[in-house]
Amino acid sequence: MRTTVETAYEVSIRVNIHALVSELNQNLGSPVVQAITGTKDRGMPAQWGRPDGPEPRQQVTARLRLGYRVWKLLCDAEGKDVALAWMVGSNPRLNEQTPVTVIRELNAAQVIGAAEAFINGPVAA
Repeated sequence: MRTTVETAYEVSIRVNIHALVSELNQNLGSPVVQAITGTKDRGMPAQWGRPDGPEPRQQVTARLRLGYRVWKLLCDAEGKDVALAWMVGSNPRLNEQTPVTVIRELNAAQVIGAAEAFINGPVAA
């Protein structure tokens, strides 16, 4: 039986990079996508999201795919609004860094672990 983490990984690898970026732009906003990738050019997320747009560099593609994995995992479990809030907020499981920062640094195990803990953890009353 596949876990949700494995499914999110497989989807992030199989989806076309332009479609992936387009979905992230629509759901997180291009400023967040820009922050995930570390690009200084504010227009690049929109360009990467076009079907005929330029291909991101390899390291940028890795950041985008990791960001998509995390977003997809959270979105499927908690919904789009919670996923966005989680992605951009300071996180105690990440030493008060934002998940976007940890994704940009390609610390996959750390950010996926924090996402799983959030999804599976107790809800405070």
